[in-house]
Amino acid sequence: MNAIISGLRKDPEKRIRVAYRLALLAMAALLGTSYFALNAALDRGRNYAITFKDINNERMLSQRIVLLSQHALGEKVPAHRASVLKLVDKSLSDLEQIHNQLVELVNDQRDKNDASRRVYDVFFTWPSQLDFQIRSLINNTRQFEKLAVTAPDIAAIYLGPMEEIASSKVLPAMDEVTDIYRQQTGSSVALFERIHLAILILSLCLLGLVGMFLFRPLARQIGQSNRELVAARDEMQFAATHDGLTGLANRDYAISEIQNATGRRDDNLQLAMAILLLDLDDFKTINDSFGHLNGDKLLRSVADRLNSAIGDDGVTCRMGGDEFLIVVKDQAALAELTTIARRVLNRLNGAVSGSKVSTNVKTSIGIARYPTDGSNAEELLAAADLALYAAKKSGKGTFRFFNEDLQKQLNDTRALEQDIDNAIAERQFKPVFQPQINTATGLITGVEVLVRWHHPERGVLRPAEFLSAAASFGRMPDITRLVLDQAFQTAAEWQSNGIEFGRIGVNFSAHDLMWNGFFRSIAQTADQHGLTCDRISVEVVESVAIDNDDAQSALALYELRRLGIQIEVDDFGTGFASLSHLNRDLFDRVKIDRQFVSGIDRCDRVRIIVDSIIRLASALNIKVIAEGVETQDEIDTLMELGCVEFQGNAIAPPMPADVARDWLLAYRRTGLTTIAEIADAG
Repeated sequence: MNAIISGLRKDPEKRIRVAYRLALLAMAALLGTSYFALNAALDRGRNYAITFKDINNERMLSQRIVLLSQHALGEKVPAHRASVLKLVDKSLSDLEQIHNQLVELVNDQRDKNDASRRVYDVFFTWPSQLDFQIRSLINNTRQFEKLAVTAPDIAAIYLGPMEEIASSKVLPAMDEVTDIYRQQTGSSVALFERIHLAILILSLCLLGLVGMFLFRPLARQIGQSNRELVAARDEMQFAATHDGLTGLANRDYAISEIQNATGRRDDNLQLAMAILLLDLDDFKTINDSFGHLNGDKLLRSVADRLNSAIGDDGVTCRMGGDEFLIVVKDQAALAELTTIARRVLNRLNGAVSGSKVSTNVKTSIGIARYPTDGSNAEELLAAADLALYAAKKSGKGTFRFFNEDLQKQLNDTRALEQDIDNAIAERQFKPVFQPQINTATGLITGVEVLVRWHHPERGVLRPAEFLSAAASFGRMPDITRLVLDQAFQTAAEWQSNGIEFGRIGVNFSAHDLMWNGFFRSIAQTADQHGLTCDRISVEVVESVAIDNDDAQSALALYELRRLGIQIEVDDFGTGFASLSHLNRDLFDRVKIDRQFVSGIDRCDRVRIIVDSIIRLASALNIKVIAEGVETQDEIDTLMELGCVEFQGNAIAPPMPADVARDWLLAYRRTGLTTIAEIADAG
């Protein structure tokens, strides 16, 4: 070693040759390192891009399967249902193929790095278990397909679990995987950029020694590789912020744009931003008429027209379904919002071609402005939605600005919602009780539970004044639970004191039947108060009885019946029920609506209708009760037609619990058996 060093010191030419060769070796080492680092980064980027694409496809297919299954179940025409089921089967096959590829890829890359191990855990370990959830969705859908044609009632039972898996299990797990890959991609890009910078600096130094003839090829290779990596990253970022069907910016991007604009308010500007919310009028009809594939192509055509109509005046986004949003921030465009809205309507309202079909499209637009109509994204979207609703009410195919009247409506709605929340918290909703009697036996057959809102300022409010609003706010389950608890407690007290009341009748809407565990909640509440299920009857309106083929509603009704609870059809005759809807072992009694009872003694046409209802029910071995009886003449006429059970003010009005208790006791003491005696005693 000493001899070699000594020789280098004595021979400058040899020293230069050695240094040159070392420089070449170092350059070769740098080139090799750069090449392998680039390839590794590119391979990882490509793998992440492929996986990200597969995850997005799997997300889309899982939602599409549930939506198509819902659509198939709602189809009444067998041929249409079979056509939709074919789409379900195709989507299911695609989902299974993509998922198998993903599982194989995740298994292969399990121990490559921490991100791969985390993705593996999401796929195969608790609590996410994405692989198990996807296969559960596939298995449930297979079962649904087998039964959808021959036994839709049974097939519907599988739809609830499919919706639960797709929305509550699959989507969060996919979001978690996407976040892992997005974080890992960002880390990989940052690491590569640091490595690339170090290699570039060393390469430049060495290139100064060995000449420019090595630098240019290396620079070209590094530049090309860097562009490919950046392109892969940009593609992933684009996919995360844009709609896959139309290529427009997606909902997340739109909300982000609104939040950024509202967060940078300039007090010197009276109008800093505006949003135009629009959707296609009656798009569901188009989907049903021409199919979902043609509907998708139609949406793409609409998106292209929107882009051309807006140009540089704003950003066009797809919010989901047939709903689009235009964000306008340009000051010149903000002064021409009316012109822009008319230009959009002129461009969209008319014939639009999609695949092999052409159809007329109408669009409605709701416009909200910042800061006059809202201070944040949530308020602006709510204001635009109200304006859109006003545009639809005015005849569709037009636009409306959010204004003071709509603001008052919004404020009133928010105030009412707050009032209802306070009423629930303070237990202002109270039950009242109206007895039902059988004139043939003189017995009390039941007591219907009705609800009253004891408002601290407006007094006692009847259901018509608040129930529809409570349903729109999603508060009906809370109100129902509150009233149910009080009513069952009262009935249990009557039962323990030997007060005969027949069955306690409670009303339920379609919203109530859609609770998960609805029937269990009723049984548990009754059991808490010591009330047996055979002392309860459930009343559902005729429209719910017709729609009881819906999976969740049907399951709830049949489970209630299995528990021994009597099922009654309320307001019978006001809708579209027929023999086919009543010819089943589900309903125990029908209630003839007040509109047929009122004046029956004076109207032959109504008398014929009611006579038909009574005969039909009798033939099907279903009991009949007339509700809303007000006069003795009405009762006499109904009794002539064969109706012996009655409810109404002629018997007793709806009463608070203590008054109803006294009435029941008085009725039992008098031992009255005819309606005339009841009226005389009253």
